[in-house]
Formats: sequence, C-alpha cells, structure tokens
Amino acid sequence: MEGTAIKNLRRRLGITQQQLGDRLGVDQATVSRWERGVENPRLSRQKVLYAILLRDEEKRFLDRSLSIVRNDLMVSTLVNERLELSELSASSENYFVRRGRDPDAIVGMHIDRYAERYGLPEMNGLVEQSGLLTGDCLMFRFSVTGNGLGNTTVWEPLFLGGHFHGLINSLVTEFEVPFSGPTTIEMAECIRIDDPAELCSIYRGPRADLVASLAKRPSL
Repeated sequence: MEGTAIKNLRRRLGITQQQLGDRLGVDQATVSRWERGVENPRLSRQKVLYAILLRDEEKRFLDRSLSIVRNDLMVSTLVNERLELSELSASSENYFVRRGRDPDAIVGMHIDRYAERYGLPEMNGLVEQSGLLTGDCLMFRFSVTGNGLGNTTVWEPLFLGGHFHGLINSLVTEFEVPFSGPTTIEMAECIRIDDPAELCSIYRGPRADLVASLAKRPSL
C-alpha cells in the first residue's frame, strides 16, 4: 500500500498515527514513515491494513444501506442474514400497498416464501446463480412485469467482518407495458466481483428487449 492510501485509510477511520500503530504492533514513527513513503509496511502488516480497509468499507456500505431505508431515500427494503425481509422504507410500504400487499405481513417473510407467494418461484434460482449470497456478485438486477406494469429492482449484498449480513433491495424504475398477464420475470443480470466492468446476463425471456427499452423511460 502506498503512503497516501495508508494516510487516507487512517483519516477515514478517524484515528491518529499512534492508534493505527497500536493496531499493527508498530510505533507512531513507523506509521509516519509509511505515510511519507520513506518505507513500506511488511507484507504481513499490509495484509492487516487491507483487512482493516475491507471492514471499514463493509461498515460504511452497511451504514449507507440502513440510512437509505430508514430515511426513505429510495423505495427499498432490507433483508437480514437469515434472508428474511426485515425493514421497509416508507415509500416501499406505500409501493406494496399500491400493489395490494400488506407491508406488515411481508416483514419477517423469507425471500423464498415471498417469491413463491407472489408468483416469482424462478427468482430463488436466479439469485443463487448470480452468486449474490456467496460474495461472488456485486449487484443483481431483474425486471418483472404483471397486470400491465413493470419494474426493475437492484439487489446488493451486505457484509460485515467478511461474513454475509443481508441484502438491500432498491426499486430503480417502474413502467407501463403494452400487455397484461401474471407476474413474470422478464430478465435477470448481475455484476460479478471478478469482472465489475461487465454486466452478465443470467436470464432473458422473449420480451426482454422490449422490457429493457421500456425500463429506460422516465418512471411512472
């Protein structure tokens, strides 16, 4: 790790050079030399620094996700480590009410049961295929239609201490479709951790191209 990266990490953590040194078993002068680029940490200490950085990133993203839901910044829900829907934003509650679903009945429901109950049994297999629950996927996105309406939802994993901690699900767009019928998954995609620049297609139904074009229009 370069000196600037070590300094930025320490400042993000809000700790002094002495406090970082205490975590790594070195004195303040050693941390100062690292930050000034006079010398580099040993490999063993670099690994500890990377672990600290990872925990910090995980904690920040978890706090961000809680803030999104609890401050109602998006139509979003939280899923806990047991894969139960644990919290809904206020706008998410309104969304479910508009769709004829009781928000109180949804909280505590396992995502497998939710998928079965609302006509999306294929969703469980797609989530598993994406690697979302194993740390192999950065983001999972799918589009659904039903009764003349469609929506696209993004799921992101939450980790804490390197362990799966849950999911945040956010509605990114709603749109009308020129057909009606039962709830149907039209397309599913993911971004895998080993290639974050590529959006991988997991499933494409016969109306995927149409739905993709409709989803790019302004939301309802």
